[in-house]
Amino acid sequence: MASPDLAAALPFGNLARPDNLPDEIALQIRGKILSKAFEPGQRLPTELELSQVFGVSRNVVREAIARLKLSGYIETRRGVGSFVATDAGQQHFALTPQELLRAEALEQVYELRVEIEAGAAALAARHRTEAQLVTLRAALAEVDASTDDWRIGADRALDFHMAVGEATNNPYFVRLLGHFSRVIGDAVRTLRYSSTGTDRMAQIEEEHHRIFDAIAAGDSEAARLAMRRHLERGMARRKALLEEQDKPAR
Repeated sequence: MASPDLAAALPFGNLARPDNLPDEIALQIRGKILSKAFEPGQRLPTELELSQVFGVSRNVVREAIARLKLSGYIETRRGVGSFVATDAGQQHFALTPQELLRAEALEQVYELRVEIEAGAAALAARHRTEAQLVTLRAALAEVDASTDDWRIGADRALDFHMAVGEATNNPYFVRLLGHFSRVIGDAVRTLRYSSTGTDRMAQIEEEHHRIFDAIAAGDSEAARLAMRRHLERGMARRKALLEEQDKPAR
Protein backbone atom coordinates (compact mmCIF):
# COMPACT_ATOMS: atom_id res chain seq x y z
CA MET A 1 0.00 0.00 0.00
CA ALA A 2 1.26 3.50 -0.81
CA SER A 3 2.21 5.81 2.02
CA PRO A 4 -0.19 8.73 2.68
CA ASP A 5 2.46 11.22 1.49
CA LEU A 6 3.05 9.38 -1.78
CA ALA A 7 -0.67 8.90 -2.45
CA ALA A 8 -1.30 12.60 -1.84
CA ALA A 9 1.56 13.63 -4.14
CA LEU A 10 0.35 11.62 -7.13
CA PRO A 11 -2.90 13.05 -8.58
CA PHE A 12 -4.80 9.89 -9.49
CA GLY A 13 -8.31 8.68 -8.77
CA ASN A 14 -9.75 5.27 -8.02
CA LEU A 15 -9.73 2.70 -10.81
CA ALA A 16 -13.14 2.67 -12.50
CA ARG A 17 -12.72 -0.48 -14.62
CA PRO A 18 -10.95 -3.18 -12.61
CA ASP A 19 -11.53 -5.63 -15.49
CA ASN A 20 -9.07 -3.72 -17.69
CA LEU A 21 -6.46 -2.30 -15.34
CA PRO A 22 -3.68 -1.41 -17.82
CA ASP A 23 -6.09 0.58 -20.01
CA GLU A 24 -7.60 2.37 -17.02
CA ILE A 25 -4.20 3.31 -15.60
CA ALA A 26 -3.01 4.49 -19.02
CA LEU A 27 -6.20 6.56 -19.35
CA GLN A 28 -5.60 8.26 -16.00
CA ILE A 29 -1.95 9.02 -16.73
CA ARG A 30 -2.85 10.32 -20.20
CA GLY A 31 -5.47 12.59 -18.64
CA LYS A 32 -2.90 14.07 -16.27
CA ILE A 33 -0.49 14.62 -19.16
CA LEU A 34 -3.12 16.42 -21.23
CA SER A 35 -4.20 18.54 -18.25
CA LYS A 36 -0.54 19.51 -17.68
CA ALA A 37 -0.44 17.92 -14.23
CA PHE A 38 2.60 16.24 -15.77
CA GLU A 39 4.54 18.64 -18.01
CA PRO A 40 6.39 17.71 -21.24
CA GLY A 41 9.82 16.38 -20.34
CA GLN A 42 8.83 15.66 -16.74
CA ARG A 43 9.83 12.32 -15.30
CA LEU A 44 6.90 10.12 -14.30
CA PRO A 45 6.73 8.30 -10.97
CA THR A 46 8.52 4.97 -10.96
CA GLU A 47 6.76 1.68 -11.69
CA LEU A 48 6.99 0.84 -8.00
CA GLU A 49 5.44 4.16 -6.95
CA LEU A 50 2.62 3.84 -9.48
CA SER A 51 1.94 0.24 -8.47
CA GLN A 52 1.67 1.34 -4.83
CA VAL A 53 -0.67 4.24 -5.62
CA PHE A 54 -2.97 2.18 -7.85
CA GLY A 55 -2.72 -0.95 -5.72
CA VAL A 56 -1.70 -3.18 -8.63
CA SER A 57 1.33 -5.22 -9.62
CA ARG A 58 4.31 -3.69 -11.40
CA ASN A 59 3.49 -5.84 -14.45
CA VAL A 60 0.12 -4.09 -14.78
CA VAL A 61 1.84 -0.69 -14.56
CA ARG A 62 4.42 -1.83 -17.11
CA GLU A 63 1.62 -2.72 -19.56
CA ALA A 64 0.02 0.69 -19.03
CA ILE A 65 3.35 2.42 -19.68
CA ALA A 66 3.79 0.36 -22.86
CA ARG A 67 0.38 1.55 -24.10
CA LEU A 68 1.31 5.19 -23.46
CA LYS A 69 4.63 4.74 -25.21
CA LEU A 70 2.95 3.22 -28.28
CA SER A 71 0.52 6.14 -28.32
CA GLY A 72 3.38 8.65 -28.21
CA TYR A 73 2.54 10.19 -24.84
CA ILE A 74 5.70 9.12 -23.05
CA GLU A 75 9.29 8.23 -23.79
CA THR A 76 11.31 5.67 -21.85
CA ARG A 77 15.03 5.93 -21.22
CA ARG A 78 16.76 2.70 -20.29
CA GLY A 79 18.00 2.78 -16.71
CA VAL A 80 16.54 6.24 -16.11
CA GLY A 81 12.75 6.00 -16.28
CA SER A 82 9.70 7.23 -18.19
CA PHE A 83 9.24 10.85 -19.25
CA VAL A 84 6.36 12.83 -20.72
CA ALA A 85 6.99 13.23 -24.46
CA THR A 86 7.87 16.75 -25.54
CA ASP A 87 4.93 16.81 -27.98
CA ALA A 88 2.51 15.07 -25.62
CA GLY A 89 0.11 18.02 -25.65
CA GLN A 90 -0.50 17.63 -29.37
CA GLN A 91 -3.32 15.52 -30.77
CA HIS A 92 -2.19 11.93 -31.39
CA PHE A 93 -3.68 9.41 -33.75
CA ALA A 94 -5.46 6.79 -31.70
CA LEU A 95 -8.09 4.12 -32.14
CA THR A 96 -10.19 2.71 -29.33
CA PRO A 97 -11.85 -0.71 -29.06
CA GLN A 98 -15.15 1.12 -28.50
CA GLU A 99 -14.95 2.65 -31.99
CA LEU A 100 -14.70 -0.82 -33.51
CA LEU A 101 -18.03 -1.92 -32.09
CA ARG A 102 -19.52 -0.43 -35.26
CA ALA A 103 -19.17 -2.83 -38.19
CA GLU A 104 -18.48 0.03 -40.61
CA ALA A 105 -15.65 1.40 -38.48
CA LEU A 106 -14.08 -2.04 -38.07
CA GLU A 107 -14.13 -2.58 -41.83
CA GLN A 108 -12.53 0.82 -42.41
CA VAL A 109 -9.78 0.08 -39.89
CA TYR A 110 -9.13 -3.26 -41.60
CA GLU A 111 -8.83 -1.42 -44.93
CA LEU A 112 -6.25 0.86 -43.33
CA ARG A 113 -4.48 -2.15 -41.85
CA VAL A 114 -4.25 -3.80 -45.29
CA GLU A 115 -2.43 -0.82 -46.78
CA ILE A 116 -0.05 -0.38 -43.85
CA GLU A 117 0.82 -4.04 -43.26
CA ALA A 118 1.26 -4.80 -46.96
CA GLY A 119 3.85 -2.03 -47.06
CA ALA A 120 5.44 -3.34 -43.88
CA ALA A 121 5.82 -6.81 -45.39
CA ALA A 122 7.50 -5.33 -48.47
CA LEU A 123 9.93 -3.36 -46.30
CA ALA A 124 10.60 -6.42 -44.13
CA ALA A 125 11.60 -8.39 -47.23
CA ARG A 126 14.12 -5.67 -48.10
CA HIS A 127 15.47 -4.78 -44.67
CA ARG A 128 15.14 -7.82 -42.39
CA THR A 129 18.27 -9.20 -40.76
CA GLU A 130 19.11 -12.86 -40.37
CA ALA A 131 18.35 -12.59 -36.65
CA GLN A 132 14.93 -11.12 -37.44
CA LEU A 133 14.29 -13.93 -39.91
CA VAL A 134 14.99 -16.40 -37.11
CA THR A 135 12.50 -14.52 -34.91
CA LEU A 136 9.90 -14.59 -37.70
CA ARG A 137 10.40 -18.31 -38.23
CA ALA A 138 9.97 -18.93 -34.49
CA ALA A 139 6.83 -16.77 -34.41
CA LEU A 140 5.40 -18.72 -37.34
CA ALA A 141 6.15 -22.01 -35.58
CA GLU A 142 4.27 -20.73 -32.52
CA VAL A 143 1.26 -19.96 -34.71
CA ASP A 144 1.40 -23.43 -36.28
CA ALA A 145 1.59 -25.05 -32.84
CA SER A 146 -1.53 -23.30 -31.57
CA THR A 147 -4.08 -24.13 -34.26
CA ASP A 148 -6.27 -26.03 -31.77
CA ASP A 149 -6.45 -23.20 -29.22
CA TRP A 150 -8.20 -20.16 -30.69
CA ARG A 151 -7.25 -17.80 -27.86
CA ILE A 152 -3.54 -18.59 -27.86
CA GLY A 153 -3.57 -18.88 -31.65
CA ALA A 154 -4.95 -15.36 -32.03
CA ASP A 155 -2.26 -13.92 -29.77
CA ARG A 156 0.48 -15.82 -31.60
CA ALA A 157 -0.87 -14.61 -34.96
CA LEU A 158 -0.70 -11.03 -33.72
CA ASP A 159 2.86 -11.71 -32.53
CA PHE A 160 3.76 -12.91 -36.04
CA HIS A 161 2.41 -9.71 -37.57
CA MET A 162 4.36 -7.67 -35.01
CA ALA A 163 7.52 -9.60 -35.92
CA VAL A 164 6.96 -8.56 -39.54
CA GLY A 165 6.74 -4.96 -38.35
CA GLU A 166 9.96 -5.32 -36.35
CA ALA A 167 11.69 -6.66 -39.46
CA THR A 168 11.05 -3.38 -41.30
CA ASN A 169 13.64 -1.82 -38.98
CA ASN A 170 11.41 1.25 -38.99
CA PRO A 171 10.36 2.22 -35.44
CA TYR A 172 7.29 4.09 -36.69
CA PHE A 173 5.88 0.96 -38.30
CA VAL A 174 6.51 -0.85 -35.02
CA ARG A 175 4.63 1.78 -33.01
CA LEU A 176 1.69 1.88 -35.41
CA LEU A 177 1.39 -1.90 -35.75
CA GLY A 178 1.61 -2.25 -31.98
CA HIS A 179 -1.34 0.11 -31.66
CA PHE A 180 -3.31 -1.83 -34.28
CA SER A 181 -2.58 -5.16 -32.59
CA ARG A 182 -3.91 -3.95 -29.26
CA VAL A 183 -7.05 -2.38 -30.69
CA ILE A 184 -8.10 -5.13 -33.13
CA GLY A 185 -7.17 -8.00 -30.81
CA ASP A 186 -10.78 -8.85 -29.99
CA ALA A 187 -11.77 -8.94 -33.66
CA VAL A 188 -8.85 -11.27 -34.44
CA ARG A 189 -9.80 -13.56 -31.55
CA THR A 190 -13.41 -13.71 -32.75
CA LEU A 191 -12.31 -14.73 -36.24
CA ARG A 192 -9.86 -17.27 -34.84
CA TYR A 193 -12.57 -18.74 -32.63
CA SER A 194 -14.93 -19.18 -35.56
CA SER A 195 -12.19 -20.68 -37.76
CA THR A 196 -10.74 -23.24 -35.34
CA GLY A 197 -11.51 -26.77 -36.51
CA THR A 198 -12.58 -25.64 -40.00
CA ASP A 199 -10.95 -25.54 -43.43
CA ARG A 200 -10.47 -21.80 -42.93
CA MET A 201 -7.71 -22.46 -40.40
CA ALA A 202 -5.58 -24.29 -42.96
CA GLN A 203 -6.09 -21.39 -45.38
CA ILE A 204 -5.00 -18.85 -42.76
CA GLU A 205 -1.85 -20.79 -41.90
CA GLU A 206 -0.96 -21.23 -45.58
CA GLU A 207 -1.26 -17.46 -45.99
CA HIS A 208 1.11 -16.89 -43.05
CA HIS A 209 3.66 -19.23 -44.64
CA ARG A 210 3.44 -17.41 -47.98
CA ILE A 211 4.21 -14.14 -46.20
CA PHE A 212 7.18 -15.67 -44.41
CA ASP A 213 8.54 -17.35 -47.55
CA ALA A 214 8.44 -14.09 -49.50
CA ILE A 215 10.19 -12.17 -46.72
CA ALA A 216 12.80 -14.93 -46.38
CA ALA A 217 13.43 -14.79 -50.14
CA GLY A 218 13.83 -11.02 -50.04
CA ASP A 219 11.01 -10.63 -52.58
CA SER A 220 9.34 -7.38 -51.53
CA GLU A 221 6.54 -7.43 -54.10
CA ALA A 222 5.63 -11.04 -53.33
CA ALA A 223 5.62 -10.19 -49.61
CA ARG A 224 3.40 -7.17 -50.23
CA LEU A 225 0.95 -9.25 -52.27
CA ALA A 226 0.94 -12.15 -49.79
CA MET A 227 0.16 -9.85 -46.87
CA ARG A 228 -2.51 -8.00 -48.84
CA ARG A 229 -4.23 -11.22 -49.85
CA HIS A 230 -4.05 -12.55 -46.29
CA LEU A 231 -5.66 -9.47 -44.76
CA GLU A 232 -8.25 -8.99 -47.50
CA ARG A 233 -9.29 -12.62 -47.16
CA GLY A 234 -9.46 -12.07 -43.41
CA MET A 235 -11.84 -9.17 -44.00
CA ALA A 236 -13.97 -11.36 -46.25
CA ARG A 237 -13.99 -14.18 -43.70
CA ARG A 238 -15.07 -11.82 -40.94
CA LYS A 239 -17.80 -10.28 -43.11
CA ALA A 240 -19.12 -13.75 -43.95
CA LEU A 241 -19.12 -14.61 -40.25
CA LEU A 242 -21.12 -11.49 -39.37
CA GLU A 243 -23.62 -12.17 -42.15
CA GLU A 244 -24.05 -15.73 -40.88
CA GLN A 245 -24.66 -14.45 -37.35
CA ASP A 246 -27.28 -11.98 -38.62
CA LYS A 247 -29.36 -14.67 -40.30
CA PRO A 248 -32.62 -15.33 -38.43
CA ALA A 249 -32.75 -18.64 -36.60
CA ARG A 250 -34.95 -21.25 -38.25
